[in-house]
Amino acid sequence: MSGQALAWRPIAALLAGELGEPVRCVRTLPVRGTGRGIWFARADAAGDLVVKARLGDRAHAKTEWCAARLPLLGARGYPVPAILWHGMLDDDWHVMAQTRLPGRPLTSLSPALLDALLALVELQADAGIPAGDRDFGSYVSNVLFDDWDEVWTDAAASCPAGAALCGRLRSWLQPVWGLSLPPADFANNDLNFSNILADGTEITGVVDWDEFGLGSRALDLVALAFDCAHCGDQAAAGRLLDRAACVAGPDSLRCLLSYRAIAYLATSARDGDHPHAPAIAATFSALVDGLFPDRHR
Repeated sequence: MSGQALAWRPIAALLAGELGEPVRCVRTLPVRGTGRGIWFARADAAGDLVVKARLGDRAHAKTEWCAARLPLLGARGYPVPAILWHGMLDDDWHVMAQTRLPGRPLTSLSPALLDALLALVELQADAGIPAGDRDFGSYVSNVLFDDWDEVWTDAAASCPAGAALCGRLRSWLQPVWGLSLPPADFANNDLNFSNILADGTEITGVVDWDEFGLGSRALDLVALAFDCAHCGDQAAAGRLLDRAACVAGPDSLRCLLSYRAIAYLATSARDGDHPHAPAIAATFSALVDGLFPDRHR
């Protein structure tokens, strides 16, 4: 079962044994790229579930760290799912079952939801625990300054506009080259609209903690600012970036914005989603212009 596709039947059999009851698939969710699967499922006692499978990607170690530490964030009042079980399906595939939170993904931010989201991100501040191998601040620095994981290379390959933005960002980073980014806060590291659930008036949950670690919560604010700018809400994007600058300082913000830009472009290239790359590059270029309008045009 080491191929790129994965069926529900063997996962259902595994979860039935681990949870002690049958688990029914409600819906298979679409995923980008390969080596992943997501299902909405249901069990009589456990209730509504989200089941995820990942091929490789250090999924077991990441989820083990997440399962042990996500409750610390939940104890602060943060609406996070509970991981009910995780483990290996075979030598390659890792499976995780978690509670399904209510609400629907955001498509935009009203002023009230933006206020609520800013308050929620503040709950991520000052984790107060050692990062260990989930030091995402150091990872960001290593990607930016030591070319880890070929993120720069893949980002530049996403499209001509992406290559131009990479060149601009490398120049923009020169004054802060080698800056260390401490792992001070809890960080989702993928806090975009699709991972924030709301019932229309209140935020009901934040999901997709696959890359959960310690870093700067400002990186999550940057990701949200991108979503707002991408959908034309420049006022919300500006407010999020202003808060990110207060949290991280202008030098670290320069690093975090650059990392988020090349990470999105690299993911676009790796998933074969090249048609969307020019828009990603244009949005990040506009964000850079807004922060430093007189530099590196």
